[in-house]
Amino acid sequence: MAGSCIIRVLDIFISNSEFGRLILRIIKSLFSAATAAACALTCLSVSAQTILLVPQDNRPVSLAYTVSTAECAGYQVLTPPESILSGSNYKGNADIVWSWVEDNISKSDAAILSTDTLIYGGLVDSRKHNESLATLQSRENRIELLHKNNPKIPLYGFGTIMRSPYASNSGVEPYYYGTYGNKIYQISILQDKQDQGTITDKEKAQLTSLKQSVPVEYLQDWFDRRQKNNTINKELIQDVKNNTFTYFCLGHDDSSEYSQSAMESRYLAKDAKGLKSTRYGSFPGADQLALLLIARYYVDSNKLHPTFGVIYPLGRGEETVPSYESQPIGKTIKEHIEAVNGTITDNANPDIMLAINTPLFNTKESGRFENFSMKKQSTIDFVDTIKKYADSNVPVSIVDVYFNNGSDNTLMSLLSENDLLYKVAAYNGWNTASNTIGYAIAQAILAPAMNEQAHKDMLLEQYLDNWAYQANVRKNLYRMESSYPATGNQKISPVIREEMVAELQDFAQKKMGVDPQTVYADFPWDRFFEIHAYVSDTPSYEHILTLAEKQRIAEEEAKKKAEEAAAALESTEQPSQVVDVQWN
Repeated sequence: MAGSCIIRVLDIFISNSEFGRLILRIIKSLFSAATAAACALTCLSVSAQTILLVPQDNRPVSLAYTVSTAECAGYQVLTPPESILSGSNYKGNADIVWSWVEDNISKSDAAILSTDTLIYGGLVDSRKHNESLATLQSRENRIELLHKNNPKIPLYGFGTIMRSPYASNSGVEPYYYGTYGNKIYQISILQDKQDQGTITDKEKAQLTSLKQSVPVEYLQDWFDRRQKNNTINKELIQDVKNNTFTYFCLGHDDSSEYSQSAMESRYLAKDAKGLKSTRYGSFPGADQLALLLIARYYVDSNKLHPTFGVIYPLGRGEETVPSYESQPIGKTIKEHIEAVNGTITDNANPDIMLAINTPLFNTKESGRFENFSMKKQSTIDFVDTIKKYADSNVPVSIVDVYFNNGSDNTLMSLLSENDLLYKVAAYNGWNTASNTIGYAIAQAILAPAMNEQAHKDMLLEQYLDNWAYQANVRKNLYRMESSYPATGNQKISPVIREEMVAELQDFAQKKMGVDPQTVYADFPWDRFFEIHAYVSDTPSYEHILTLAEKQRIAEEEAKKKAEEAAAALESTEQPSQVVDVQWN
């Protein structure tokens, strides 16, 4: 509790200064490490193996959630100091990370390496760097040398094909993208069509017009960086062919059917021709890859070959093309299963049953009005099927992609009503469909290595983030933003920060049956669409009341005081004298 209070106080009082934010990051890092250590003590020590992990940045999905899942499965995880990783407002230091890797690799049994971090500094840095190709290649060449110097330590690597988003103004793209990002996105779509020979005359004219509307220096900067990164990705694929990597995959970060990313992916597929899917993968998503490769190492080291069943509710099922992605979800699931050296089976008793919650038609955002709990027969039937498998001791991993960026409230209510929240192997419903798929597969693979409490903590972490916050609390906070605006260097006001924790604790108590004092969260990158949820096995955090609850208590106290005052006044009043006159 003391640790959480300190963090909250620091959030409020020192977040306006750069030095304050640095101190806050250090304290949070120490506190998170202590929490992870406590988790590790409650987990089954299955392997006693050590994994060296280089994440793509310090976001919870990249670092904290990945590490906690691995540690609760019995692994020791070595990570670089957070101060040298890419963060919300500072760049990662690739060369210092490399020094750390070379100094620590001998302590590990396997290494999971973000090549974006090792070569560019981090995921965001890969989109914004101004490094020369020679510098990038010199860093890339160190991977082969790392393998040669440590031949018995398997290297699992993951990188990304630079994304082509339709817009961005959050500082995670080059500075000009806020103004010209949508036009650059449209240019990339039309150039992809031109490359495939499907562009129309009208679209050719549109392409010319768009190119003329964007300053040439911005277009040149964007395409030059992409060309460098594409060259590096070709060399990484060659490292797979040279057996430097045991397994390597390239994630398609926020992809779409037509884009510069899609075009580059097609050409890289030619470079990877001949590589087996168990050695190399290229599929949607980025943030799930570190945990996915930890699961792959678990499979390899235990000589497993997991089988997966797949079930869908009524609707488009495997043909669903989720938002932010360029291909049907069935293909993405197959590619992720191949990445962990698994196979899909029709057997009634697979090692893991993937329950894919897809919509009737298209995916939408979880914060939309229509995401409320309702009695929907297709979902009722779907949950009945999940219960059937769970009752038959088939591990079920729920892949909730009905909505983007959060849970389906109808599904979650039915899981709760059927007492399934803590009887499934894993649950995920966060960000893009591929992110959810990767985590759902990885956590289901690692779940058998966890004890009951560790497994429950893993599930709670996802329920708090995906269900409580993303699908419910977040939209409440958006409505508060105009009333409690951030000031100075703050991006989110202290009032909203505290209300977020309060509503999360309240939701957890009412919907999940957990002690609110075992739940805490913060905004690690100071943005509304992302939290870091903390779960403790014992009461460790201050119970914070929501603004609504504080108002209710204040009104009750005011009413009580008014009633007491009225009673006191009444007691001081003398009754009127009545004279009984007798007439004789």
